[in-house]
Amino acid sequence: MSVPSLTEGMDLPVIESAGGLVCNHYHHIMLMFKRGKWDMPKGRIEVGSSKEQSALREVQEETGLNIDKLKITAKLPSTWHTTRHQNIRYLKKTHWYLMEYDGDDDDTSPQVEEGIIECRWVHMSDLPGYRELLRPRINYVIDFWHENMAYVPRQ
Repeated sequence: MSVPSLTEGMDLPVIESAGGLVCNHYHHIMLMFKRGKWDMPKGRIEVGSSKEQSALREVQEETGLNIDKLKITAKLPSTWHTTRHQNIRYLKKTHWYLMEYDGDDDDTSPQVEEGIIECRWVHMSDLPGYRELLRPRINYVIDFWHENMAYVPRQ
């Protein structure tokens, strides 16, 4: 018996993006407010770039964080969702990475032209106040990290 693929029967073009769950020295994570929801930085994988390079670039572009202070430390689960671009519907796969930020609650520069109006460092104890406005896929990635990786000592 064959198992159907995730995209079977959807008949939508697939696009891929990459992004990061960024954690700093205080164990705060980076959230950004975009289109009425809290999200994490991500963007399309450009031709000639790896998923990891794209994830680091997108975090830097969307938050203004210094890319030299970002380091990928682990792969997180990928997520799928539908999206529209130029009135075409797509199925979007996002590859997520855990990123260590070698800094504190450093200042950010939200990428306003992408609709990002705020970037904020959030402590896990404050996360319940954000849950209602977090996209389900972002909740899933954060929960996976929190339950499986958040308390592993840093190397």
